[in-house]
Amino acid sequence: MFEASNKREASITLCLFPHLGEFIAVDTRKDLPDGPAVHVMSFEDVFTDDFRARLEAGFSSLIRKQDVGLLEMIGLPQEVETLVRAESMKRVVKMLNHTAGIASADIGGGIGVLFFARSLLSIQQEQLEAAMEELFGHLLSDSQLTRLRKELERLIAEEQTEEGTIRQREMAQLITGEPGSFVTLWQSGGNN
Repeated sequence: MFEASNKREASITLCLFPHLGEFIAVDTRKDLPDGPAVHVMSFEDVFTDDFRARLEAGFSSLIRKQDVGLLEMIGLPQEVETLVRAESMKRVVKMLNHTAGIASADIGGGIGVLFFARSLLSIQQEQLEAAMEELFGHLLSDSQLTRLRKELERLIAEEQTEEGTIRQREMAQLITGEPGSFVTLWQSGGNN
């Protein structure tokens, strides 16, 4: 069901939902004092003022590079994306390490991401259980697997509800002609 694009096993797996403020972190690092753990985390806790300050400093250094040409400036969005991804992962690992009582900032392995959208939102309970057993059965206790499955089921249901709400809103905007998701981000006026 879930095939890894690279065959190394991730020591931290994030289960993300595009429209929710919560996500699940499955921490299966070998050196955890209390063993592997399943954490439900809030983006509100991740995206703190400290996190934003680190992003601002990183972005500032990106746009203030010396001898930057047009091609480098055109590539800036990809560099910003990389910066945001790296700082987000560092913050999540820092939070997990703090929870586990680990002073190091080391990940101790890779980070995997399961993005629950589209077809994964319609996964049947039996398929979800089989997938979680395949991915984590040898790493988590039965009670942790049960907790993970229940939290995933809850968040999948919330994501499905949110997606339905968004679809209804977009349909209403199409029918009424009110501005919605479709906007022009940039347009050349010829004189600019």
